[in-house]
Amino acid sequence: MHSHVIPAALAGFVTLLVGGCASAPTPVTASTVPVRTDLVVLDGHTGDHLTWDALVERLGGADVVVLGEQHNDATGHAVQLAVVEDLLTEGGSGAVALEMLERDEQVLIEDYREGLIDAEVFARLSRSTSWAGPGSWEAWYQPIIDAAIDRDAGVVAANAPRRYVKVARTEGWERLDQLADDRKWLVDHPDAPITGAYRDRFIELMGGHSEDDETDEEALELAESFFLAQQVWDATMANSVSQALEQSGPPVILLVGRFHSDAEGGTTRQIARLHPSARIVTISLEPACEDVDFEADIPQADFIVCTEPE
Repeated sequence: MHSHVIPAALAGFVTLLVGGCASAPTPVTASTVPVRTDLVVLDGHTGDHLTWDALVERLGGADVVVLGEQHNDATGHAVQLAVVEDLLTEGGSGAVALEMLERDEQVLIEDYREGLIDAEVFARLSRSTSWAGPGSWEAWYQPIIDAAIDRDAGVVAANAPRRYVKVARTEGWERLDQLADDRKWLVDHPDAPITGAYRDRFIELMGGHSEDDETDEEALELAESFFLAQQVWDATMANSVSQALEQSGPPVILLVGRFHSDAEGGTTRQIARLHPSARIVTISLEPACEDVDFEADIPQADFIVCTEPE
């Protein structure tokens, strides 16, 4: 790889950092798949098949449930809605936290909950109308928010404002530490950089290493700067989950992109760091279950829902 060429994966990351997920060419629609009956559910450690009811039973007692999504997977979003509906009970505790909303948009959630704005205004003011493609908010995410509110559960804008994530990439975490207290609460970063397999996967994805494992120093430096931003997302969402546990009680259901959660991703690692005794359960919403490696040293997730019906 030539250092002046930005890999496709890195180009996509830049797009997300600057302006959200890339839009699909046509408006999306909600999945019509009966996810509780028509999808394969697997134990992520053994590969054993489970029924939907068995999955829900095994999620009982979890403090945190992390639903790792592929953003453009309609059936995966239907699974998320079903999990929220089945785990949260009316008048009970719990919350839904979303990567898709930033902390300074929490006030919009509360305005919507109290009927001060409608769903259309909420999506427009939070710049979420086309978060994962045209029509994606109305079709995929708004029903999940409504299900949580209908059950008197919390809804949490979990992510860091994109402007601060960009600062982390260009100026480092030290610049974030200089923010005044009235803004510092909007963003977090790890106490120490995340290392290990998660970092290595990220650097490889971003083109910091070639296929023959040779290092391109310029590309590596660029990838490392984006990993600073990635860790800000991870730490901020983890801290948002932690706060939700204290304010709303368990279970806190986090909706997040799969890279943050699969195979001990950065967000799940940061949640575990904050709550070492908590029961944290990960679910990978996987369109291509034939590619899952159940012999891997690090399981993809505790449970895997295959979002392509048999």
